[in-house]
Amino acid sequence: MKIPSLTFGIALLAALLLFLPPLTAHAGMIGTQEVIAEQTLQADRDKVSEFLNRADVEERLQAMDVPATLANRRVDALTPAEVATLAQRIDALPAAGALSGNDFIVILLVAILVALLI
Repeated sequence: MKIPSLTFGIALLAALLLFLPPLTAHAGMIGTQEVIAEQTLQADRDKVSEFLNRADVEERLQAMDVPATLANRRVDALTPAEVATLAQRIDALPAAGALSGNDFIVILLVAILVALLI
């Protein structure tokens, strides 16, 4: 009794393997520009997140009733162009880190606009 079922099982397995389409893998080259763009984007996101985690910025956000977690989620939702713009604005700040009212408003407005679009 075991021999016919074993024979049937082997025949079925062989038939399935015979008609199985060949599986192929595709490997492509990753361009240098793609790697640099991804690293730049991550560095810009980190810069904006670090800026939002500063004590003076957190105080201003709390004064405007914007939770820090919500601001960080909004930064994660920004497009690469928006993140690059914000990172450039942060780089343009004075060395002492003094934030002018206009700079803070522009950064906050972009974060709020992104939140409204989501």
